[in-house]
Amino acid sequence: MPKRAYPIMDKTAGQEAIARIWERRKTTTSPSDLGLEDCETDPLALLRLIITSDRGVPEWIVMEDVVDGLWVLSYVRQHLPHVPAVLDRFEYELVELGGRMKMPQIRMAAPLGLRSRQAVANLIGRHRAAKLGLPRSERAERNHRLRAAARSTTNQDEAAWLDRHALPLWEAAAQLAQLRRTCDHLIDDDLAEDLMHLRSVVREMTWPLTPTQFPTLREIGWWVRSILEDLEADSYAAFRAEAGDLLPVLADLSSRHYAVLNRG
Repeated sequence: MPKRAYPIMDKTAGQEAIARIWERRKTTTSPSDLGLEDCETDPLALLRLIITSDRGVPEWIVMEDVVDGLWVLSYVRQHLPHVPAVLDRFEYELVELGGRMKMPQIRMAAPLGLRSRQAVANLIGRHRAAKLGLPRSERAERNHRLRAAARSTTNQDEAAWLDRHALPLWEAAAQLAQLRRTCDHLIDDDLAEDLMHLRSVVREMTWPLTPTQFPTLREIGWWVRSILEDLEADSYAAFRAEAGDLLPVLADLSSRHYAVLNRG
């Protein structure tokens, strides 16, 4: 995986981001909690305040602080002495805080040096994988999560549903993945990468169907739902037109599979 390019942050922009956080926090946090001396001289102390002191703070302020906090991290990476592992931990805690606030992931993309909601989701997955002691891969984290979510006994509802619909789901997902080749001129790098991931997991599927293939089908469904969500953007209108009836078919299959998984 290529190394991420962090956004360029000059010193003035970094100081302005710090000042915005500081002004918001002065109106919501008691002086004893602020740790005035530390926060005024140490950007990381201010970030620690955002992460640990969100109780009772209006959600809109927390979300604005998360965005500015991520900009501050880029500023520190470029201009101040730091330990990379420490900044990686702050980055993870800030994006997780944004998630708890139900913050749209696309809002965190620019200060992270990313371009899409899916890229932010993948970054969060890699952070979580590292925290779990897994390979630093969004796929490792997702597979771990899917296995943990699966019931220890056979999910009879899912087995019955997949017995009838696994093949149509797999075939439709394969057609969607194939569009990366025929419609390459209609998509950007982020969608192309997601379609490559989908193609990879589609290729892992083996037949005949047994419960050992259920995790693969769950991952296919996950990628399909994620890609369909991204395809709602206006920039993909031409791609949607080219895909035609395939997209509503996939939306129906993947949403019904998801409903079965979450039943009860």
